[in-house]
Amino acid sequence: MLDRKFFAPIILLAVIILSVGLYKFIYEPAQREILNMELETRRLREVEREIADLKARHGNLAAFVTEKELQLDEAQNFLPVTLEQEKFIDELYRTAELHGVKIASIRSGEVVSSEEFQSQVVSMNLESDYISLLNFIREVLDGDRLTTLEEISLESSGGKIISCDADFKIFATAH
Repeated sequence: MLDRKFFAPIILLAVIILSVGLYKFIYEPAQREILNMELETRRLREVEREIADLKARHGNLAAFVTEKELQLDEAQNFLPVTLEQEKFIDELYRTAELHGVKIASIRSGEVVSSEEFQSQVVSMNLESDYISLLNFIREVLDGDRLTTLEEISLESSGGKIISCDADFKIFATAH
């Protein structure tokens, strides 16, 4: 018969291996899962607080979503589908008339296309007094479409009237 002294270390070794196995393959994964669930619960509670905060601030979330959709539509309309330079030039003439600015000449440059957008420079020669010219330029730049002032040069002949060469760049979405 085998000696008890021989079985005691084997049993002790088996218990240690079994304990390490249980710890590594059952206890640790369960603890990780519990920690992940606690983190997910915290995240969901945070989202729930944000939703409650939105409801408190905006009352009806459906109206808030509708408002945001309208803002998105307006932002998308900020860059028209085509350059519509004729429409832009018509708007320039109306704005010039409104502010008492005389358009001596106007010409459209070449269309430049990239992957994101198209652009075109519209060059103008204007005659006006200083304040009317500033108001005209401000209104063109603050208009309903994306427009930048690329270049401007001013020349005065000694009176109140200023001659101005201005290059505006207009943008549209890429085709």
